Amino acid sequence: MKLEFRLLVVDDNPSSVDEAASELADYLSAKGFSFTRTNAEDLSDQGLRKFAKRSGRDFDLVIVDYHLGEGVNGAVAAGTIRNQLPFTDIIFYSSNNPKELLEELAKEEVAGVFVSIRTGLGDALRGIADTIISKAIDLNHMRGIAMSEVAEMDVMMEDLLTRVFASGDERFQPKAQRTLDKLLDSSRHKVDVVEPMARNGLILDAISNADIFGSAHKYMAVCRVAKALDVKPSEALDYLKSYETDVIRNRNTLAHAKEERDEDGQVTLRSIKKGENPTVIDDEWMVQFRGKLRDHRSALGVVCQSLDAYLQGRAAG
Repeated sequence: MKLEFRLLVVDDNPSSVDEAASELADYLSAKGFSFTRTNAEDLSDQGLRKFAKRSGRDFDLVIVDYHLGEGVNGAVAAGTIRNQLPFTDIIFYSSNNPKELLEELAKEEVAGVFVSIRTGLGDALRGIADTIISKAIDLNHMRGIAMSEVAEMDVMMEDLLTRVFASGDERFQPKAQRTLDKLLDSSRHKVDVVEPMARNGLILDAISNADIFGSAHKYMAVCRVAKALDVKPSEALDYLKSYETDVIRNRNTLAHAKEERDEDGQVTLRSIKKGENPTVIDDEWMVQFRGKLRDHRSALGVVCQSLDAYLQGRAAG
């Protein structure tokens, strides 16, 4: 899984689970994860089958109400989803006694589904979510997730910069040259590659070259072009000022960490850089880092939306 926990709600009155879902969102946020919720719209057997087949694998957890309105049996719905998503966790809930819910599932021959009374749904959501994210919380597994998250943000920034600089908008051209000049200043060891790009204004060639245009260059270039907008996403830009410290440096620390186990088998990671004190990467460090990844990705999304909105408005005339 990623740092976003995704919940699918199958309920004809989805607002009835708002409190439980809010509790889950708060719990996940404290662990450094973001939360998204989707309410299924077509509750018919055919509608759920199509939706689960098309988008079901996007979700980490599915919850299904027993009473889905006139003529719609929640146990049948749970069976439809289970057939399409054999390895996704499902909670079947109602105000009915859990024993009755298990009996209904048995009638429909639906296996591997958790049951919960509606008043206990919040506890059930947190408990199962904790099991789902437990692998992601594992320190070594988290190393891979962190690398993946940063790589995805790199792709977001590169794609955005390509759209911005390929637009030919005059307000961005000074930013393109400034980006090339900054790249040249920091790449003297690769001057033969970078200097022709800077001299000829080949910004698109530069940003697509991962050997010379890394994460730090990308985030600084994104901030640089966003500042050229008349209506700037100021709050997001202010937050991204710490991107290099919060994301890039911590990613590098994590990449070079080695696993250590104490006498009780407790795992920690320790990163040692020449001339620096060792960094101990434990559960608390990971919670903070997950939160920083989540928040920086959110801020980056706001900046992308602002620039894309400007480009689309310009294209529309």
